[in-house]
Amino acid sequence: MLVDWSLTSNFLGLFRLWKALQFYAVFSIFMLYVYQLPIEFSSMLQWIADFVGLFKICSTSEWTEICSSVSLVLFYIMVCTSFITIGLILFKDFS
Repeated sequence: MLVDWSLTSNFLGLFRLWKALQFYAVFSIFMLYVYQLPIEFSSMLQWIADFVGLFKICSTSEWTEICSSVSLVLFYIMVCTSFITIGLILFKDFS
């Protein structure tokens, strides 16, 4: 990505990076949401969820888990805001 950015005279390389970060954030939030559903998962899926770092939020959750979820949503908001800002800058340059 850094090579793409250095080859262009504008922020086009960073624009591609934001798209990947946005996809990662959406995927992580979706996985966290699905894991909260009140269904039983197989032991293999539970092992994968533990390995990836997914957890169920309940009344006995620790504050670190709640802060992790909130920070993930804030990360998504930050990426989307930056994505829109970079897009406006690029379209302004092309006008």
